[in-house]
Formats: sequence, C-alpha cells, structure tokens
Amino acid sequence: MSQLNFPVLRTKRLTVQLKELSIGESIAIAGMPVHFHEAITTAFLRAAALSVKGEQDPAKWTVQERIFAVCHYLACVRDDGPDFSLGDSARYSDYFDGETDISQSVREVPVGEIGGDAWNVRHLTGGMAESIERIAGLVDGIGGRLHWIIGPMAAQLVRDGEETPLPEDGEGEFDDWLATRMKILAGFPSSDFELLVYAFGGGREKLHHLFRLNCDDTGLLAMPKEGAAAGLPPARFPVRTGLADIVLKLV
Repeated sequence: MSQLNFPVLRTKRLTVQLKELSIGESIAIAGMPVHFHEAITTAFLRAAALSVKGEQDPAKWTVQERIFAVCHYLACVRDDGPDFSLGDSARYSDYFDGETDISQSVREVPVGEIGGDAWNVRHLTGGMAESIERIAGLVDGIGGRLHWIIGPMAAQLVRDGEETPLPEDGEGEFDDWLATRMKILAGFPSSDFELLVYAFGGGREKLHHLFRLNCDDTGLLAMPKEGAAAGLPPARFPVRTGLADIVLKLV
C-alpha cells in the first residue's frame, strides 16, 4: 500500500510530520458543516498530524501556523502542487510570506493607552477563531463582516495585568466571555473605538508571521503579499480541496 510522502514542516515554534488522511478520517471531515471553517481546520490538523514537536494541539497554534500546515498538506496532495493554483491567476506563493516566521519570545505587544487603559495585542489562536465562529449571530447588533472584525479584537486585545479565560480552559466559558467582550467593545465611544482599531492593526502588524490576515462575512482570509501579488484578491485555503474526489462524492 503506497503512501504519499510529506516533507517535515518546520517553523521556529513547530516541527510537524503530516500523513495522508485515511478514508474514514476524510469522510468524517467532509461531513462537517462547511461554514465551520475553523472547526474543520482543527479536526483536519489533529487527524493529519502524525507527530508534532512543540505545541501539540493545533487549536493552540496561531491562525497563521494553521494555514501554513493546511497549505503544506495541499501542496503535497494537489495535482498542481507544490505551488498550487487559486483560481485563474493566483498561486499559493502569492500569499505565503516565508521570510517572517513567528517570534518565540514575543507573545503579545503593547499598543498604548486608550480609554484610560493600557492595551496589548496577543496572537489569535485556532481555539479563539473557533469561538468567534461558534458565536456568530449570537451577539445582538453584530453580524457578518463586523462580527469577524470585532471578534478578533475582543479575543486579542488585553489590558495590562488582565487575566482572561482561554479556549483550552473550557470552550463554553470562553464563548461567554468573548461574547460579553464583543458587546463591551461595541459599546465604546466612537472616538475610543477608532483609536482601538488603529492600535489593534498596529499590534497585529508587529506580530505578523507567515500570512497577513483579513476577513469577510464568513471568516478569516489570507491577504496577498506586497509587490507583484498585491493586486490579487484575498484567499481562503479550504481543507476540502485536499480531500480525494471519491470522498466528496461519497459524502
């Protein structure tokens, strides 16, 4: 029985050996609701990771690390890999910024004082993104793309000395905290909220690694790199595009 060969994926923080999904694993993932992109990504990475050195749980990886791992798999299984195509004009290399790996020593960065509080921005993990995805439509007055703008802000912005729950401590608790946090941010005075948006953008830029993120009505997106790729549209890398045709037909 032949197996696809997957080169080891290495970042400063992770060393991951991927394997080809079994037919059972593929069917289980293909059967998940397609709008739960982050949940599908977590399930896929847990199934596809044969071994991991570093942080073991893909839910604790940053969103950018998760995209990188998914794309590494796609590059090995897609017929047009490793620099696989996205539509008619874009390719994987137009989005992947391999020169900016994650910093091991920097977990959050200060972004200044706003509304009487000193704020910091931390990395967005897969677990946080799953929570944002789960509570979509549950926060009054916040929906569509606005949900995916305020959601990461609520998850990533923390005040000096503030203790917050984490998804791994209990998804329900984190979901409740995040929904409340989003309501609080939505209640900020317009002038303070505007300052917070700019501070958040600056903090994310300082934490940038591998992919630059944006969002649409349904979730997170990867932005094209600067230079020749700058005119391309944002991209998403669905796990389903790496599943065998027979799996999609069966499901």
